[in-house]
Amino acid sequence: MTPWQRLEQVIKWSGMSTNKFAHTIGLKRSENLYQIKRGSFGVSKELSSLITKKYPQINRSWLLTGDGQMMVGVSASVIDPDMVIPFYNIDATQIGSIDIEKAKPLFNISVPIVADFAAQCVGHSMSPEIPNGATVILKKVDVDTFLPGLPYLVVAKDFSTIKIVRTVTDEPSKLLLQPRNTVDFDEIIIDRSKIKKIYLVRAVITTLS
Repeated sequence: MTPWQRLEQVIKWSGMSTNKFAHTIGLKRSENLYQIKRGSFGVSKELSSLITKKYPQINRSWLLTGDGQMMVGVSASVIDPDMVIPFYNIDATQIGSIDIEKAKPLFNISVPIVADFAAQCVGHSMSPEIPNGATVILKKVDVDTFLPGLPYLVVAKDFSTIKIVRTVTDEPSKLLLQPRNTVDFDEIIIDRSKIKKIYLVRAVITTLS
């Protein structure tokens, strides 16, 4: 893998354009990154420091040399394979419109919990608990045995969303989907029969500004 391919993988993981990524890590000009794309330069120690300071989950050694894995702590020799899950560089709410078993992940990540996959949370309805752009670690559960009051990715017939899911008093056939951001978003009441799949948000990975 070339220096640019490694850098491009990080940019894709961030969900940003090359120009926005350059600005985010503190570069005044994105031309520095395009020079790496053209093969003029490799990833310098200074650039790798900027990237890993902003995104500490990125492996600096991998950025510089290609050795190891992109994410910190991922090592095939020491990580239980059951703890490695695929990361899909898509909005988690798009899971319902694709065949997740046939989709190609951007890369795999190691997590210290039992989960099925990771994706991005796009939107502000769950802020500040799950900010826009955060990575959510998801585990499929049974809609009839889920624990109310926790955040879930709900895949319904007509829409998909990440919300706090609660039961509706006196209406066991319905569920209440609550946003954290109640100023800009409303609650949703949905019939259980309309839910195709439901995934528990087991963890949230965010990057501090």
